[in-house]
Amino acid sequence: MACRAVAQAGLAAGTASLDDEAAWPLLLVAGWLTTAADLVKEAELRESALA
Repeated sequence: MACRAVAQAGLAAGTASLDDEAAWPLLLVAGWLTTAADLVKEAELRESALA
């Protein structure tokens, strides 16, 4: 799921430069990367709780 979020961020970043409104696509990139980071952190916390 985190990999998918990073892929979505890359896709959004690739099209961000083609858009006239620069702020919105960059917010999408930031949102997807934040989602990926949250998912990785959650997985780490679950792993440490099980250990």
